[in-house]
Parts: sequence; C-alpha cells; structure tokens
Amino acid sequence: MTATARIHRLVKAAIPKGKPFRVMWEPTGIGKWGILRVVTPAWKSLPRSDRMLKIRQAVEPGLTARERAQVFRFSVLTAAELRRLEAALPVKCGSCSRRARANGRHKAAA
Repeated sequence: MTATARIHRLVKAAIPKGKPFRVMWEPTGIGKWGILRVVTPAWKSLPRSDRMLKIRQAVEPGLTARERAQVFRFSVLTAAELRRLEAALPVKCGSCSRRARANGRHKAAA
C-alpha cells in the first residue's frame, strides 16, 4: 500500500462517520518536506490545534519513520478556512516568473 493510500485510510478512520474530507499535500519549498492538509467540516467547533492533534495522533503511528520525516506539519481546516487562507496567500502562477521581494511586493517578469 502506498503512503498516500495509507494516509487516506488513517484519516478516514479518524474522521467522524459520514463527514466528508479531502487530503492534500502542500510543498513547503524546503527539501522534500510537505504540509499534510486535511479539509473537512468535522470538528469545526474545535480550535485548529485540537483538530490537528486528532489527525496527527491518528496518522503518525501508521507511517514509517521515513514517511514521518517528510511531513513538515499537519493542517486541518474547514472549507471556509481554506478559502480565507488561499485568498491571503499570493497567487500561484506556474507560467509567471515573478520573484518576491523582501517586503512582499513582486518584481515584474523579465
């Protein structure tokens, strides 16, 4: 079983029955580390840190040491929280070659 399939199975077991969820990997840009992001309406009344802890405790024991080393952090968001996060982040544009300056503004493409 692949790591992705195993993670999906472990998250499914942790989420309350009948609640939808989506598992996404977000690259950090630092080595091979990634953010394991789960988007679900489950536990929306709990703080994000408590939701993250529930998923982390459910997933980490089922991963190998190598797979665990590739997870930079766990993130558990509702769909609304994810939309707010994506709105706050700069637009990812694969065809653009804009580089960010230190103060957050972008240089024009050369």
